[in-house]
Amino acid sequence: MGISYEFHADATQPGLERLWREATDWGEATLDTLRRWFEVAPFGKPRIVVATDDETGEMVGQFRFMPSRVCVNGEVVRAVRPFGTIVTPAMRDAVKSNNPLQQPAVAMYFRAVDELKAVGEQFIYMVPDPRWMRLFQMLPFLQTGTFPLWSLPLPLAKPYPLGEEGYTFGSLEKWDERVDRLWEKSSRLHGCTVLRDAETLKWKLANGNYETTAIERDGELVGLVASRRKGDRQWLVCDVLAADGREAMRATLAAACNVGHEKSLTAGEGQEAILKVAVLATPLMETVVRDLGFRRDAYDFPLVVHVLDENVPAENVAPARWYVSAND
Repeated sequence: MGISYEFHADATQPGLERLWREATDWGEATLDTLRRWFEVAPFGKPRIVVATDDETGEMVGQFRFMPSRVCVNGEVVRAVRPFGTIVTPAMRDAVKSNNPLQQPAVAMYFRAVDELKAVGEQFIYMVPDPRWMRLFQMLPFLQTGTFPLWSLPLPLAKPYPLGEEGYTFGSLEKWDERVDRLWEKSSRLHGCTVLRDAETLKWKLANGNYETTAIERDGELVGLVASRRKGDRQWLVCDVLAADGREAMRATLAAACNVGHEKSLTAGEGQEAILKVAVLATPLMETVVRDLGFRRDAYDFPLVVHVLDENVPAENVAPARWYVSAND
């Protein structure tokens, strides 16, 4: 099979949704959700590489790249997050090689890299399936790292206190300037973090069934956490914003535990009981989750960074410097 790889600046080429339906088990509901999500993406719609069978003209693969922004040492820079890789069985069967660098998904990725460099994107980041890590670690221009999953059994013996007097928590009522002010404080806790101001985080969380919880102290917003039911009967803590890495971080994660506790007691009809609350923990967070009673779980989240712009020092975006959430 001869295969051509074409880069498109807008992922709305005819036939792409057919490929999604026929070559994946992701489902129509997921496709509809993403379609609506892409329409209001804050930094533009995804770009895409399409693989086409030269003989039949049939689309046999696609790889999407979502424009993003990352705060690096306090400066917001251009970045891209890959996702949505599709390779048809026919394409996999036709490209038989023991060299992983010759696989169709890798060819699509490299085709995109050339174009993304040309339009001024500064680096690529991804939190991929761990099964891809062996391949990524073979490529010397990629920086790789992992973050551990920590978990805590549910239900709790009793809800956690959030800290000293004055702390309260409840559902976030409004995406306003208070969230932006909290983001400014939270963004200083790590060297690198995906932009999470009010507009961007609201858009990100629209693509999922999240509980968004606000933590206040004496009326001031000091924490925000998005969490949801996920996978093997767990309550997964995702995006976390905290005004500091100590008291506010503890109050925010304690609130997330309390939300998970409530959910574990009120499983809906046909739902299995939630048995644990889990969180991806960066080094800054590990002391807090340990103090809350979390223990290391049997999973690691990988992070891969590919610098495209030589003006971005690789050490500035090294994985160890990142805040990553489980839904990145």
